[in-house]
Amino acid sequence: MKTKETLATKLIKRFYGVQGVLDEYRRQELYKIGNTGFMVMFYYALISNFIVLFVFSLDDYKNTEDILMWYVSVNMIFLICGICGYIIFTTKRKHLIENEVEVKDIKSQKKRLIYVSIRQGIMFGILTFIFNGIMSPHFSDLTSWRAIGAHIIEGIFFGVAMYLFQRINLKKVQ
Repeated sequence: MKTKETLATKLIKRFYGVQGVLDEYRRQELYKIGNTGFMVMFYYALISNFIVLFVFSLDDYKNTEDILMWYVSVNMIFLICGICGYIIFTTKRKHLIENEVEVKDIKSQKKRLIYVSIRQGIMFGILTFIFNGIMSPHFSDLTSWRAIGAHIIEGIFFGVAMYLFQRINLKKVQ
């Protein structure tokens, strides 16, 4: 009988990209990686907030929009390149996200990855279309054919990228 996964296990598998069974070794290693990433992010947030407040006080709040724009941009770059890059690099180095597949099942796994990637691309395209449309002035992007075409192309690129990423993580086992 197959045991039912908890919500926490599903979230961990989704966030780190683990396919298949999440055993105790993988779970402990993912917890270590996540805790290290959180500690770095926590100290970065403390230091960067202090620096921004210090710059605000020196500037007498004249250029707050520029300072906040730089602050948000640097934070996004740090999170995407720093923390996410660390997580991806470490999980690949420790072989935690590899999906071990028997040689006879490799074709069915490739076919399954195609369907999963198509679904991911469609969901990404739809969600970005909706969120960008809601955030556009007067909801103008919800009725624009140009925006619809752009989000279709985004969804296709995202689906292809997800297929390639998941295909690289397939490991043949005899």
